Amino acid sequence: MEFEDLDLKNDWKRLMYFFIRTTGKKPTTNTLLFLIGVNELGKGKKAFSKEEKQDLMHIATCKLLSQSGFYEWEGLDSDGWPHYKALKAIPKLNLEEQEDFLKLQMIEYFEEHILEEREREKTSKNISKLKPIMKPRETNTDSQTDSE
Repeated sequence: MEFEDLDLKNDWKRLMYFFIRTTGKKPTTNTLLFLIGVNELGKGKKAFSKEEKQDLMHIATCKLLSQSGFYEWEGLDSDGWPHYKALKAIPKLNLEEQEDFLKLQMIEYFEEHILEEREREKTSKNISKLKPIMKPRETNTDSQTDSE
């Protein structure tokens, strides 16, 4: 499965700019999974245990894969946590393809924000000078963990 669509890179940048502008940080894919999971849980901001954070990331993954028909919403359990059921097998992908596929699903999930970034680019007179309002900190985000 090839993901050569140029919009993937551009839309991913747009998504990163959105989060940099709104939070001041460039998120990792794990951070985005955590945020999607919290959003899907719908219980607002609270402290989560390590196990709950893993569960939230699993919920996010299921939600994202449901957009492509791999999972289906089943309902909430007695504690109000979402559950999904697998509908079909996920194709075998190498690591890079998995990451690109997940990015495409995240772009779809955050589509409204991507569209806002596209409009922002269109209304900018000089795209080369288009910068996020806040720049990310100079840290290696790949080694950060989701301890938020």
